[in-house]
Parts: sequence; structure tokens; C-alpha cells
Amino acid sequence: MLRALPAVMLAALLASAVARVDAQVPPPPEDTRQSMLREAMLGLLSAQAAVPEARARHDCLDLPVGPPNDRLLGPHGDSLISARCDVASYQALPSVGPARWIAALYRWTSVFTAEDTARGPAARDTVTEDEAVLFEASQPGQVRAVWHTRFETGSYAIWRSVTPEIALTRESTTLLSVMSCLNGTGGCGQEFLHRHSDGRWFPVRQAWLDQLPAGFRARLLHGVRIDANTLRGEAGFYADRDANCCPSQRLVVDLVLRGDSLALVRHAVVQNPDR
Repeated sequence: MLRALPAVMLAALLASAVARVDAQVPPPPEDTRQSMLREAMLGLLSAQAAVPEARARHDCLDLPVGPPNDRLLGPHGDSLISARCDVASYQALPSVGPARWIAALYRWTSVFTAEDTARGPAARDTVTEDEAVLFEASQPGQVRAVWHTRFETGSYAIWRSVTPEIALTRESTTLLSVMSCLNGTGGCGQEFLHRHSDGRWFPVRQAWLDQLPAGFRARLLHGVRIDANTLRGEAGFYADRDANCCPSQRLVVDLVLRGDSLALVRHAVVQNPDR
């Protein structure tokens, strides 16, 4: 979990996802503590047809995305002149039961008319974006896009990376982890979605954060990394005089998925071996 994002970042973030899916209603926009979970839910895709895997390996799919003015912070004019997309990577994720999952990364380059009209009618603004896409193999030789997110890169970027991972729960349902890392030293936030046996997705509440001793949560300055398979998490645990780069301790937590909530089983504070 990340601390609340600045208002301009949060507005751009929530506006950027337009896909919908048959699932529990996402957290409302005014619930800023759950803004990243809402963003993860809005990335789910419900009506995407299966495509040949050979096509998915080499061609970007045209997936739902918000309008430029809602998702882009960098300068861009009102008219889109051209858009090009390349498949930067297409990699199978570690096997999860009988299902097969693939993570792809798209690289978009869009050319707009210039936002600053004083530059003249021939001037152009170029915007670059990455798009993380999660595919499920629906049948031999076919894949279907299940989840995605598209985010601006370059000098106006909020996010450095967004990475989906898949795990199988003890009840043989599917857990999707979405790790979103900010540019600079802002750290990373991690959210989870849970696909039930009937195929519907639900947001996972991280109840364990409220189950920590008083004052612990305020010392987690740069997010927690939770292994989606083991549900063990680790985070820098900052003291008042610790530098931003170098927490003196680490918090280790063991969690359990109860329904659609991650609950705390045990925790320990250990000295950071790097100090």
C-alpha cells in the first residue's frame, strides 16, 4: 500500500481505466485509501474475445482506454495524428494449476497536434506509454486478455512500472497481484484481486494493515512486497532518524486469505542486514 497520492496524480489515475467486468463494485472514488485497489479492479476486462496466440505475441491488441485528456499529464494537442505500438515482451508466468497465464508489455508512441498553438500548425507533441496486459490461455493456441493498465512514460510519468503476477490459493481459486511502482523514491504499492470458482473477480481488502500494533503502519514508508504464493511480506521499517534510502529495520509478516481479505497471522521486526 502507498500513502495517499497527490490530487492531480489520483485524478489522472482514476480516469485512466474504463474497462468494466462482472464483479463486486470497486471501492468508491472518494475512498482514497483504496484508490489503488479501485484502479486494479477497473483494469479487468470482461468482453474480450480470444485471439490466436501467434497474433498476441507480435501485435498489440486495441484494448479499452480512457481519452487522452483523462489519462495523460504531458503536453498533447486535441488531435491524434498517429499511434504506433510494439510488443516489448510476451512471457509465460509460472504455472498456476491447470491454467496458463502470460504477461505482455506494450510500448505505445502517439503523435498529437501541439498543445501550444503558438508553435505553429506543423508542430507536434509526442507521448509515450506502456501497457501491461495479462492473458489467460483459453484453449490450445488461443489467449484472451483478462486485465490491463496503460500508463504514461517519459518525463511526465507517475509510474515506473506496473507488474501483474498470478498465484493459486489453497482453495484452488486465482489470486492476481498488481505491483505498481512510482517514479523516483516513492516506492511501490501492491493490490490483489481474487477470482472465485465461478469466474467472478473481487477486490481483496488488506485488513492486516489495521491489525498491526499501533504506530507500525506509519513506519512503512515505501510499501510492502508480498509474495503472492506464500503470502509472506517484507517491508522497510523506518525509525524517525532513518534516511529515506536506508531503513534500520524490516517488518516481516505472514498473511492468510480469508474470503476476500488478507489477514495477519504473525509479524516480526528484524534488523536490516544492510545496516
